[in-house]
Amino acid sequence: MKRSIWRVVLVSMALLGGVAFMFTLLSPKVRKAEELTGPENFPDLVNVDLDSIRARGKLIVLTENSASTYYLYKEQEMGFDYELARKFAKYLRVKLEIRVIENLDSMFAMLYRGEGDIIASNLSVNEDRKKFLAFSPSIYKTKQVLVQRKDTANKLLADGIVVHNQNELDKLPIHVHRYSSFYNRLTNIIQSTGANIQVIEASGKIGTEELLQDVSNGTIPSTVTDKSLAYLCFEDYPNLDMSVELDGEDDIAWAVRPNAFLLQQRMNEFLRGNAGLSFVTKLYARYFGRPEENWTGGIKRVFTMPPIKEGNLSPYDSLYRLHAPIVGWDWRLLTALSFVESSFNANAESWAGARGLMQLMPATLLNFGGDTMCPPSNNIQTGAKYLKNLDNFWKQRVRNPEERIKFMLASYNCGPGHVLDAMCIAKQIGKNDTLWDGNVAEALILKSQRQYYAMSCVRHGYINGVGPVNFVNKILAIFEHYKSASK
Repeated sequence: MKRSIWRVVLVSMALLGGVAFMFTLLSPKVRKAEELTGPENFPDLVNVDLDSIRARGKLIVLTENSASTYYLYKEQEMGFDYELARKFAKYLRVKLEIRVIENLDSMFAMLYRGEGDIIASNLSVNEDRKKFLAFSPSIYKTKQVLVQRKDTANKLLADGIVVHNQNELDKLPIHVHRYSSFYNRLTNIIQSTGANIQVIEASGKIGTEELLQDVSNGTIPSTVTDKSLAYLCFEDYPNLDMSVELDGEDDIAWAVRPNAFLLQQRMNEFLRGNAGLSFVTKLYARYFGRPEENWTGGIKRVFTMPPIKEGNLSPYDSLYRLHAPIVGWDWRLLTALSFVESSFNANAESWAGARGLMQLMPATLLNFGGDTMCPPSNNIQTGAKYLKNLDNFWKQRVRNPEERIKFMLASYNCGPGHVLDAMCIAKQIGKNDTLWDGNVAEALILKSQRQYYAMSCVRHGYINGVGPVNFVNKILAIFEHYKSASK
């Protein structure tokens, strides 16, 4: 056995305290390093703890680009794990550095080499991982769900799906990462039931959300993911069903090196303290705790066009007419944008903090002279000013005004940086970088895949581009609806 492996044995014995653990670790099944850490051999365990972190002045957190961990939204860093890590770094009085994991199979080796101090990437706690990692207290619990395509047009399928419960998992091949908790759960089901489930190993270079997209596109038949992530993504993939839950519940936690005793101690104090518990509760509610009636297990609610009463599009028609000239738009297009953003609720506030009829982020309100109390007229006026700014930004890049509106709408939804990245990707793959439909829109959807958001010309990383593309399509469809009604 390599010296580094013995070092892990001694540290683990100190943590878990028992000769019985030593016999378990030395068994042939668990002593193979690659079975614990991924395809790389276990590297030497660096001696980096809280004193070293404070000396360098920053905490390095390893995480994945995904809707539940870390991403850029309207030019702002967001994600459950990112916001919690930022709070913890402030607690330690150090700066925070986020390092995005390029290959999920290598994240444990990166931690051991000292390339990061904490893995904060939707990591579930299991007995195998406890043998070579030290965990924080459980941050939240989640269940695992099967993700499969839904085909309601197929009359041979009840509810349009192949698998209706856990006992039918053998009906579809299931693609999951080899070193994930999903693989472990499926293996346990096979061992306990004898079911002939076909589990196919997915490459660590393919992100968690990429697997959902592959199922949606028909590239693979199914995968398994956490219900918390499924909840964030179900509106973007109306053809996916995520209603079949697997038995058991997972604790989601952060992981540190087994010899980082002081870091683990401070992490535990932070997460178990009143301030930490309160912050996690509020953060979880923002990202995962929206009303359960909105969760349909992946069954998309039918979108209907907004009603038009007595010739009025909204309670604020006069205000949309007043401020639309600021951006030079038909007032009905501005109204359609506002409906999609807020459903004409002047007091609306999104989980991300966007406010008012136009759902403007606080920084945008301040930058364009808006009132953070969001009175209707001021909020619409500020939204129109921001749209005029986007028009000026895109005017030299997209000359066609009708095409430019689509670029502006997508930028309004996810930020112009992601749309610029999509233009770059479109050019790289031989698409027209000044046309939206089938070109930049397609590239924006590809931006959720690591091979595309890791391109050298991409500056803003991952984004689930399905949402912004649907956002553009929905607004333009409502605009046509309003124009037809006005005639």
